[in-house]
Amino acid sequence: MGDRMADTFNVLIADDNPGNRATLRALLSRLPACTVVEAGSGEAALLKTVETSIHLILLDMHMPGMDGFETARRLQMTERTRTIPVVFITAGYRADEFAAHGYAMGAADYLVKPIEDNLLLNRVRQYQHLHERELTLERCTSGLEASNVELRQALERLHMAQDKLVQSEKLAALGAIVAAVAHELNTPIGNCMTVASTLDDKIVEFERALADGSGVKRSQLQDYLAVSRTATQLMLRGLGRTADLVDSFKQVAVDHTSSQRRRFDLKQNIDSIVALMYAGLRKTPYRITMDIPEGIGMESYPGPIDQIISNLINNSVVHGFAGRSHGEILIRAETEGEYVRLMHSDDGCGMSDDVRQQVFDPFFTTRLGKGSSGLGMNICYNLVTGLLGGSIEVRNNAGCGSLFVVQLPKVAPAMAAAAPLVHA
Repeated sequence: MGDRMADTFNVLIADDNPGNRATLRALLSRLPACTVVEAGSGEAALLKTVETSIHLILLDMHMPGMDGFETARRLQMTERTRTIPVVFITAGYRADEFAAHGYAMGAADYLVKPIEDNLLLNRVRQYQHLHERELTLERCTSGLEASNVELRQALERLHMAQDKLVQSEKLAALGAIVAAVAHELNTPIGNCMTVASTLDDKIVEFERALADGSGVKRSQLQDYLAVSRTATQLMLRGLGRTADLVDSFKQVAVDHTSSQRRRFDLKQNIDSIVALMYAGLRKTPYRITMDIPEGIGMESYPGPIDQIISNLINNSVVHGFAGRSHGEILIRAETEGEYVRLMHSDDGCGMSDDVRQQVFDPFFTTRLGKGSSGLGMNICYNLVTGLLGGSIEVRNNAGCGSLFVVQLPKVAPAMAAAAPLVHA
């Protein structure tokens, strides 16, 4: 029975009077995709909620044996039934008396006999529309979860490929794939999560409006439906974009030789990437300060330098500032002959000696199982010591936090020497 009724809005009518049940059944038959389930007592109503997936309960308050209040109280005792909206139907209780007892028992609403037909239909239709929106949200959430599963599977395949390439010069390029895919996927998935959260807040707000007993205006319902429709369209669009990215990810092949070498101003280049990163930190308590002189010209690879700066910022935010209500990042640069020294420091929690010795190793992370792949610092190490022909080291910052020192030639070598993949 449950499978057959899965696509309908199931309303349970609990009333000991067969005539009342027949009248309500006839009225509800006017609603599309609405199925009526009947129970002649409170005990029978509880049994029906076990046998069938119920979405709304019209509960008579005055039944022999287990009355409506006791039935509602028992519905609140189990996780399966406590979220089912209960609308009390009574001929004897005034609004103030009901509010003192009915809402305390978990009721969402009440109707007083004799019930006006259109009032009943409108009230049930509101709950039906709310249920449809919840189903849409569940389907979109399931789509997000499916995309995440596919992404995890793709990343697992990528990790297997990295194991085979760990002794080759391809690790830096492979790490760039991970970074690029993670960056591209972050936007549609983040948008979908934001929209889903907003829609969930709207549902809670709508439920409160229904529960206050004053009814819902047509304009409120239309506004709710419009917001829900827009949210659904945005989530579907985001999920489609995510699926496209996962498909293309399987076919991407990148090599570090595709990086473009050109002349550029270091300050302008870093200003651009920091502005991009700062946009994502705008709503956080973390701040970035730069002290980079103008006029430091370089003939090198701005793309990999961008990648290094973004990885260092992410490392400070994710690891250095974890669990902290504030955080300051300082990025400095100075020239030394034909070299440029970049210094990235934060006032975070710093690193132990063990972590500092392994920080550039591939797949090393202090957040195993919490979303970190352990490739960010290894990518930095490979880019600096390989393509850019420089060096990178990490120290404890004076006072607190960590300090990364990157030494780069102003003119990158024409063919950088291959760097070891695992930092000793």
